[in-house]
Amino acid sequence: MGSHGQDHQPWIAVLAARCASDGDAYDEHCAESAPAPRASELHVSKIRIMNGPYRGREKTVGEKPLTIGRDAEAGIQILDRSASRFHCEIFPVGGMFFVRDLDSKNGTYVNDERLADEELLRVGDIIKIGTTEMVFEAGTSMSDDDSSNRIAYNDDPDVLSNTLEFRLDELSDISEPIEHEPPSQNVKGLRILYQVGRLMSDPNEGSDKEARVLDCLVQNMPAECALIFRRDPASGKLVPGAVRTSAPHVRPVISRSIIKKTFSENKALHSANAQDDERFDRTASVVAKGIRSVICVPLSIGGHTRGVLYLSRVTGAAPFDQFDLELVSACAIQIGLAHHGMEERRRHRSVLWQMMVTMIRALETCSNSLGTSERCARTCQALAEAMHLSASSRDRLRQAGLLHRFTRLVSDGRADARPDVKRSSTKAMELLESVDDLEPVLPLVRMAYERVDGSGPLKIGGDDLDTEARILAVATAFEEKIVNDAGADPNAIIEVLIADDGFDRNVARLLQGCHLDGSLYKKDAL
Repeated sequence: MGSHGQDHQPWIAVLAARCASDGDAYDEHCAESAPAPRASELHVSKIRIMNGPYRGREKTVGEKPLTIGRDAEAGIQILDRSASRFHCEIFPVGGMFFVRDLDSKNGTYVNDERLADEELLRVGDIIKIGTTEMVFEAGTSMSDDDSSNRIAYNDDPDVLSNTLEFRLDELSDISEPIEHEPPSQNVKGLRILYQVGRLMSDPNEGSDKEARVLDCLVQNMPAECALIFRRDPASGKLVPGAVRTSAPHVRPVISRSIIKKTFSENKALHSANAQDDERFDRTASVVAKGIRSVICVPLSIGGHTRGVLYLSRVTGAAPFDQFDLELVSACAIQIGLAHHGMEERRRHRSVLWQMMVTMIRALETCSNSLGTSERCARTCQALAEAMHLSASSRDRLRQAGLLHRFTRLVSDGRADARPDVKRSSTKAMELLESVDDLEPVLPLVRMAYERVDGSGPLKIGGDDLDTEARILAVATAFEEKIVNDAGADPNAIIEVLIADDGFDRNVARLLQGCHLDGSLYKKDAL
């Protein structure tokens, strides 16, 4: 079952009121053909650090909670002695953003007032941790822009003459071990590998994993920039998927020759600093262009090279060495393994979902109710997205919405079901319990018909129903009323649910917002 129960209650009334007001505005302009945009599509915001060592750094606030703290794995790292490892968190709800303190030692301040509870952020608000100040602003962070517009390419082929090449399976044998290697280098390598491993093992799938790994490499190698290029399936070109730089104003200069050679030959490439190499003394153009020390290693996912990991160091700094090459190659292996695991999990979930849909469609065909469960799943999905729940929570709700009628469908489909409905339902639930992948979903399925006032079949109500259970209860009730009266006005049905004390009124109002903005009826939502 989900872990989003009490966490969302303090701000849910604010969100519901906003959805209700959006609904009123929609009614006034219902003659317009275009549906009203959702709140989450209207607001793009960012956090900018105003002082301290990371002054000028920005971070876009997106659909996932953003942590701020001293730890390198925080969404925004600040180097302040008064900051806890994970000090506070900014999280989205229905297009608005809230900030809350994470039980820090020294507290979080918004506009010089210490946070006691969640606080709604407005443009211009100043978040203060110790002496570090950050401002909440509208717009997208430049440092989050992963497009190729940020990148300048250097196509001089002479840079390859200063490049060492290694096959990945040869890396361990490229030289004898260094007997007196400085301990600090080993410590740095272990720290980086540990942080990359922790970041990539995060069970929550998202595009920010790679960005956080690149942040780690930029800060700890250190590097001027770190990029991941992947082959675009449509064009076949290698395009940047994630870009991180040591400062917001840095414009990476990239060697296409090194990237292409790394990708096509599956070789890790290490280019020394051209300005320190005598072979470049006569090549003024290369020196003038400021060729940087570069490491470029292949990204192998599922046994196939899908892209490259590229790091460069500023001119004048000590060039990357063999230890750095092996360390970055090890990081690339971890990234590749993590992505392969994610692809396998996505493929598995897709197959499981298709099997469940096929099974439910077969049962609904027998009971002449085809499409009912899928509509309920779509409603759960829309509500979960409106509340910006995690990907795992959305997936759980989608599956629970599809399976909520399974025991009833099995009972209705039996000719002798009437005298033994309870036993048939028990057997049906046992069938679901035999599928290991459904274990996280079944507690939610069992509570599909529970009510907040405790009048449901299992008499579970109040605080024992978390956010996911409340969403499912509203979704199943809405679908049941639609089935019982196909010609009824959906908005009128939702108004009945809002007035019913058996359902979470705020979730019902969110349902109304999803109905009005059209997200409830997206055909491709599942």
